[in-house]
Amino acid sequence: MNERIRKARENAGYSREKFAELLGVSVPYVSELERGRTGISIKNLKKICNLLGLSADYILFGEERSVDQIWLDKLRHIDDKYIPLVEAFLQELLALHE
Repeated sequence: MNERIRKARENAGYSREKFAELLGVSVPYVSELERGRTGISIKNLKKICNLLGLSADYILFGEERSVDQIWLDKLRHIDDKYIPLVEAFLQELLALHE
């Protein structure tokens, strides 16, 4: 994770100082984060994702998930009793698109 953040920061052209300023954190925090010596809060993870245009999946796990995969994961968490409603809704949307 730390290496991906550092590389993305550098690729975006931000110095540690500018990156820290934009995130609202200290330069030592950014330095420790990039070295893997400190953790990251959800709040700061969201800020980093937005600033660098990266997904949390990429930062945390090193992989991007496709939009399809994200939606499939969401669908897997729907209670079985709601699946017919979701199917009907999707069929209506697809009919509107045609």
